[in-house]
Amino acid sequence: MAATGGQRAGFQGSETMTTLFRAYGNRVLAGVTGIAIIALFARIMSFPVRHDEQMYVPVGMLLRHGDLYRDFGFNNLPNLALLLGLSVELTGTDHYLLAGRLVIFAAWLLALVAMGLLVFRASRSLTASLLAALLIVTNPVLIGPAGMLATNNFLPLPFALAATALLIAGLDRSAPRPWLIAGAGVCVGIAAGFKANYAYLIPLFGVTALMVPWRSGWRIWALRSIVPLALGGIVGSLPVLYYLLRDPHGFLVHVVHYHRGPHIAYWMANLSLDGEKIMTFPGKVALAAKVWIGGGVGFIFATAAVLGWMAMRDHNARRDAPRRAAWPIWLLIAIIAGGIFMSFVPTPSFPQYYVPPIPFVIALAAMLYGRLGSARQTVIAPYLLVAAAGVALWGMPRLVIKLPQLAHPAEWAGNIVHAAGVKLADHVRANDVSGPVATLAPLYPMEGGLPLYTELTAGPLVYRVGDLIPAEDRPYYRLISPTSIGRLLESQPPAAILVGQEGDLDAPFLAYARQHGYRLVEPELVNDRYGKASLYLRPVEKR
Repeated sequence: MAATGGQRAGFQGSETMTTLFRAYGNRVLAGVTGIAIIALFARIMSFPVRHDEQMYVPVGMLLRHGDLYRDFGFNNLPNLALLLGLSVELTGTDHYLLAGRLVIFAAWLLALVAMGLLVFRASRSLTASLLAALLIVTNPVLIGPAGMLATNNFLPLPFALAATALLIAGLDRSAPRPWLIAGAGVCVGIAAGFKANYAYLIPLFGVTALMVPWRSGWRIWALRSIVPLALGGIVGSLPVLYYLLRDPHGFLVHVVHYHRGPHIAYWMANLSLDGEKIMTFPGKVALAAKVWIGGGVGFIFATAAVLGWMAMRDHNARRDAPRRAAWPIWLLIAIIAGGIFMSFVPTPSFPQYYVPPIPFVIALAAMLYGRLGSARQTVIAPYLLVAAAGVALWGMPRLVIKLPQLAHPAEWAGNIVHAAGVKLADHVRANDVSGPVATLAPLYPMEGGLPLYTELTAGPLVYRVGDLIPAEDRPYYRLISPTSIGRLLESQPPAAILVGQEGDLDAPFLAYARQHGYRLVEPELVNDRYGKASLYLRPVEKR
């Protein structure tokens, strides 16, 4: 059937757009993506310190001074603490928060490289790879607290992407590549060791490694597929296995029992603290819709669905075309479905819990685009480019606005916290008193080189739920709580007390300071989104 004049004009218009893009588009995309990455660095460095960093960063940075679970009461899998501790050991830095933020930026770079390689192999398109990287780096959820803070919210993602890219590269060929598959096992073990929400990837990878090379014979299946994946997974999971096998019940008390019992009980009693907490399934659905539809993310889901429909039509229309394995597509769909399911598991619910499926939807869209015929790719590519650029514009202003911060390192969060810590230390040393600093904001004395109470190294992490921990779990903690903190302070009087950012949780510290004549020397040592932090010093004993 002959094409109509309108169809020919439309096709010629698409060809013109495609020709122009081939001449200049990749250069422009690369430049914009480069600017976005530089702006991302500025945003990470200048993003204000948040509550979670007071709980997780000190434990990692001071890991060699106590046991991760029994002493510090850490309530997550160990990889975050181990990575932060390693960064200190390798650099010898005393700018702990700054080091943690640099670790997060390095994780972003790994995520972008992994996404780029995954998409390029799926689509054979540099344009698609650059667009995928740009969509990741401008994603409104990822460039919020989830991807800016030195916590375990973002860190699993680059390893999950790398694991997926390596597994597909290792299996999607005539003979499996054992080293690539082993690398996938290592990466998926590491990802799950940062955050338990990513553990669902392990059975998905195992089933894929079992089923895909099955027809090649059991010897190839075993030696080149499932065994390398299993060995790599064991290597990647060694930190988790070490802590689990050393003290199985104690490990479960901190990593599982904490989240099922005291954690939920605390938030049920404090639903409006620091913003309303989402505890119910309908509330989780509403939050998921906000994350997955808002900020252009919904368009990415819709684009993947449309490309899937087009790829299916092309597949049915081109019966004589070379067949390409469909399992990588089904693997990505399974990863997305698993990520969606896992997003609803934690209680209370926060936006960062809905991140896992988003990058894989982008990868799926690229893979489906790669399955289209060349003529259809030519027609649709310019429109996808324009649409993706529109989606990226949602997040780009939030990045670019932080570019001027590159010229002002003193205003970076890590340096602001360090300066406050040094100021705190100067006050303590000038007062000529010894002892640890009592506070639920341990980053500040730690940055100043001052000692902390081991029980308070994780800030309010255990302290706030201490009275809610069941009796049978208490032997596995170095327990401290609002009702027992007074005994700790009486047995080892603090050199200084820093209070004011934890509301009612700070009340016992303030009461102790006033009862024992501590002097208020800095009413605003810190003043941020959590309020003013006031510094009290112990009175000097008369000789």
